[in-house]
Amino acid sequence: MKNNEVILTQVREQQPVVGISACLTGQNVRYDGGNKFHQLIQQELAPWLNFQAICPEAEAHLGVPRPPVQLVKTSEGIQALGVEEKTLNVTQTLNHTSQHLVKNFGYKMCAYIVKARSPSCGAGSTPIYDMSGIQKNAGNGIFVETLKTSFPHIMIVEESVFNDIVMCKDFLEQCYQLHQKLAGC
Repeated sequence: MKNNEVILTQVREQQPVVGISACLTGQNVRYDGGNKFHQLIQQELAPWLNFQAICPEAEAHLGVPRPPVQLVKTSEGIQALGVEEKTLNVTQTLNHTSQHLVKNFGYKMCAYIVKARSPSCGAGSTPIYDMSGIQKNAGNGIFVETLKTSFPHIMIVEESVFNDIVMCKDFLEQCYQLHQKLAGC
């Protein structure tokens, strides 16, 4: 049994490293204590990639479950503020944790699969509200913004694009090409 574990570890180390929002792997880390397990990603991608599951909000020790937050454009810029608890502001905590995660893990990754619309992990789909609670546009979550700024070469894809096997195969091909190009990211 030990030899099989060593072989499996060696195979994993040769696969492209891909970050993934932990909720997509079935970890119960979301604000409501649940997850957003994605069957197709686990079936078609997980065997071929070295997934590194991370939840910036859980890593920031915001708790599970935790009060929901949303991104709000204020005079100080984009802030992560409580939806129901209006005095809750986790912006600094999420910024600090995002910088720490990117510094410690970002350089290893070729790609990152993120949860759409998340205040930390959304990639272009996260609702951004004004101070009166009206959605004005959409943008990146705090973690994704930090990741894109620090490592522009990393391919960032929301889980919502993986709606068929063809999309999974295209993503796999791109990961392996990037992995070879970057000589073992």
